[in-house]
Amino acid sequence: MPEFRNNIATKEWVIIATERAKRPEDFAGRPANLAADSAAKCPFCPGKEAKTPKEVFAIREPGTAPDTSGWRVRVIPNAFPALSPTGELKREKSPAGFLKMNGVGIHDVIIESPDHEAIIATLPLAHVEDIYQAYRTRFSQLAADGRFESIILFKNHGQNAGTSLHHPHSQIVAMPVTPRAARDRVEIARSHFDEKGSCLYCDLIAAEKQEEARVILETDNFSAFTPFASRVPFEIWVLPKKHSSNFETISVELSRELAGVMQSVLQKLHRVLHNPDFNYAIYSAPCREHDLEYFHWNLKIFPRVTSQAGFEVGSGMMINTVIPEAAAKYLREGEKK
Repeated sequence: MPEFRNNIATKEWVIIATERAKRPEDFAGRPANLAADSAAKCPFCPGKEAKTPKEVFAIREPGTAPDTSGWRVRVIPNAFPALSPTGELKREKSPAGFLKMNGVGIHDVIIESPDHEAIIATLPLAHVEDIYQAYRTRFSQLAADGRFESIILFKNHGQNAGTSLHHPHSQIVAMPVTPRAARDRVEIARSHFDEKGSCLYCDLIAAEKQEEARVILETDNFSAFTPFASRVPFEIWVLPKKHSSNFETISVELSRELAGVMQSVLQKLHRVLHNPDFNYAIYSAPCREHDLEYFHWNLKIFPRVTSQAGFEVGSGMMINTVIPEAAAKYLREGEKK
């Protein structure tokens, strides 16, 4: 029988459609290729630094100058940003009471490798650690800017995930407002703390460890699992085991360990689903709210192996045709077959 499952971290209901369930391997397949954008034309490739905005951070080979070749990871302003880095932060109301403000914010691109075809699943681990060091550094820099309330760091991989350029990259956006979805996550965690006296996410890590069936891997400091109420097939959450509400406080050592966890998880997806399209994002507490005892930063991966239809759009409720326990088992063991 199909099940309604409730995600305790978001209060969302999802439908696990056991009657329509597909085998996990049914989702393996090559994603659609992006329209041709060869390395020769790619503005992110080495030697094309003059075609991009000036870098704001980079991990480089010793002795190489900014905005030249020799970089391993490079952070630049987005050439087509969603927000403007300059402007007055002033809220205004129209005569009818509609609220607006200038679209001030930072929108950067994190170019992950000089290799046009590189992916995190197959890069050397030391290079993935460089990527996550760039995440840590730029996130911390933006969090320290008093203009901003919230930061979202995300990666789109593949055309179905919204990628517009093939060259491997992530993006980070700092905003002077906190999106409703982010605020809702914090408020749900606060409510759980008020009722239980404990962090919702710490409790969730313990519960997943107790049931074991959805855990994909664990390290000394991180846990990766398919959540009980997964919204999409093969959804994966990665959480630090030690309570921490703000991603910008992550240490260099933990960022390296996180890089290894993410590479391992993405390798599993790459092998069993044949390099699927996916999105991932880091969810952190608002910049001006530090050391929250009730919120826990986390990273979520959403493979793009299905699409929404009328029911999902109309109801706001997702139907997942892969049982999360089966997805976790397939990720743990499928690559061994």
